Amino acid sequence: MAFFKRSERGIGRGEVAESQLEAPFFAGFAAISVVVLALFHITYQNPSYTVALGASLVVFVLTILRVQFGLYVLTVAMLLSPEIEAGTVGQHAERGLNLRYDDILIPIIFVGVLVKQAFEGRFVFWRPNPINPGILAYLGVCIVSSMRALHLNVPAWDESVAFFVILKMIEFYLVFWIISHVITNATDLHRQLVVFFVVSFIVCAYGFAAIGGPGRVSAPFEVGGTEPNTLGGYLMIIIAVSLGLFIYSPTPKWKILWGLLAFTAFVPFVMTLSRASYMSLFVALLMLGIVTRKPLIVMAVLALVITAPFTMPTDVVDRVMYTFHPEGVDLAVGGIETDIKIDKSTYERVYVWEKVRFNMGVWPWLGGGVSWDTVLDSQYARVLIETGILGALAYAFLMIRLLRTSWQAFRWNQYWFFKGLSAGMFVTTVGLIVHGLGTISFLIVRIMEPYWMLMALTVVAREIALVDYRQRLQAYHESKEQQIAEADSTPPQSNPDAGIPVAG
Repeated sequence: MAFFKRSERGIGRGEVAESQLEAPFFAGFAAISVVVLALFHITYQNPSYTVALGASLVVFVLTILRVQFGLYVLTVAMLLSPEIEAGTVGQHAERGLNLRYDDILIPIIFVGVLVKQAFEGRFVFWRPNPINPGILAYLGVCIVSSMRALHLNVPAWDESVAFFVILKMIEFYLVFWIISHVITNATDLHRQLVVFFVVSFIVCAYGFAAIGGPGRVSAPFEVGGTEPNTLGGYLMIIIAVSLGLFIYSPTPKWKILWGLLAFTAFVPFVMTLSRASYMSLFVALLMLGIVTRKPLIVMAVLALVITAPFTMPTDVVDRVMYTFHPEGVDLAVGGIETDIKIDKSTYERVYVWEKVRFNMGVWPWLGGGVSWDTVLDSQYARVLIETGILGALAYAFLMIRLLRTSWQAFRWNQYWFFKGLSAGMFVTTVGLIVHGLGTISFLIVRIMEPYWMLMALTVVAREIALVDYRQRLQAYHESKEQQIAEADSTPPQSNPDAGIPVAG
């Protein structure tokens, strides 16, 4: 496009220059947008909705002009967009439907990317990477399981709830698709991460300000009560990736920057009082010390855990100790009493596996469909209940692909920035796998959207490492061939003493 400052001198005979197409397109789009905004405002008489629609149209145009602008807006909206109560869903209207602005932005930017590619004549809908098969496998099982539940009219299964859950999953994967398609070089990758970490610093500052207030520290703009697990999972990602970059930073200034960000995230993280988040960060940091071969990190983590009863705030210590409450619920494992009492929240995470055992006897292979007997306390119990054994296998396949891809990006990269990012994302994935023991980590919007964005950037870092390796390998072979050619073309050296008689 001319707006992209690309030369059009190479167009062929009969082809139309892009500059001749874009002016009518944007003129028509502007006229239609004005009419739509006017009709929308007249119909709903809500200035906030009109402004939101107008902003969405602007983002759409910006995405076509320069798609990175749309990505920057999406990055900000992931954690800082407000939630709107949009009614209820379910047969008995038992579940609230909260609409976030990024729910609108994601499909808008997706369509903008497609339009941009069409203008540039390089439409590529599918860029292969190792994670795509895992996404398709798990999403496919979820859809098949839900279609089966609809066909069998499974009791207590609601198609409207299932539709919105699957739609939310598709949104996560669209974030991954958009980023992995748009970001193709190191410069854009750097810029995207700068915006991401600026937003993360704002969220951390918000968490700092919320300490000491009513309730536990939670994410900004939440509707329907605080969700500390959500902020805990997000801050775990920030801490793990920041420390990965800290380890491989080449200068003290960079180390101070990443260390400061990790500390800024750690303080509100502790005050979320989320035990699942505590365990996930503990495992992630231990894994970080192991994969980066930094025993000091392992020792520091163990020392922090050992001294936690004496160094952590009282609220944190009480929250952890509350797990084994003397007035709690009796814990039974496999029908055998253990004489251990646990709090009700922990008991729910144990009891849910009784539901899994029951469901395995009813529909073991494909489960009862997405959103059947909605589980909020365990990712793995939910996967088994909703999609059965096939869903669990597809989910495990996806996790393996995520771990393998981030590991390869870490091992293959030589540039410190990409190496630190990849190391952080590898241990982040391990941490979220642990986090899923206590909550539905891979279905939480404010955790998954940032995670899939960073994973897409990790995929790009892996591709850049592969390109760099191929170039270095080609240069090596060319230099070898040149050396061989020079050796073959050099005439043999004559002996200047040849033919001189030897004195007798």
